Amino acid sequence: MKNAFLAIILPIATLAGCAVIPQAERSDGFAGIGETTLVGSAKVRPDAVLEDSRCPMNARCVWAGRVVVDATVTRGGTVERRQFTLGEPSDGLLLDTVEPGRTTDSQLEAADYRFHFSVAQ
Repeated sequence: MKNAFLAIILPIATLAGCAVIPQAERSDGFAGIGETTLVGSAKVRPDAVLEDSRCPMNARCVWAGRVVVDATVTRGGTVERRQFTLGEPSDGLLLDTVEPGRTTDSQLEAADYRFHFSVAQ
C-alpha cells in the first residue's frame, strides 16, 4: 500500500516543481528579451538582438553604431513581428534606450539586455 502511494505521489510531486509561472506584464515601457511591456495601446515583446554595433563605452570610435531588436508587437488583436533600431521611430513606437552599454572587455548575453520603448512623437 505504501509503495503504491509513493508510486502515484512521487511523479506528481516531481512535476509540480516544474510549473511555469507566467511573468507579470509591465506597463512602464521597460522589457528584457522575452518580456512584454505596454507602450501606449501596444504590447511589445523584444525577442532577439539582431545587431549591437554600438561603440564600447571604453573606446573611441568613428561611428556610434546601432542596435537592432526583433520584437513582437500586439495592437488591437493584431500580432506583428517588427524590427526596431535604437532612436528610429517605427509605426508610432520608438526604441529609445538599450542597456547596458557595451565595453571592450566583456560580451553581452541576451539576458543582460534591457530595453525601453515609448510612443514616438
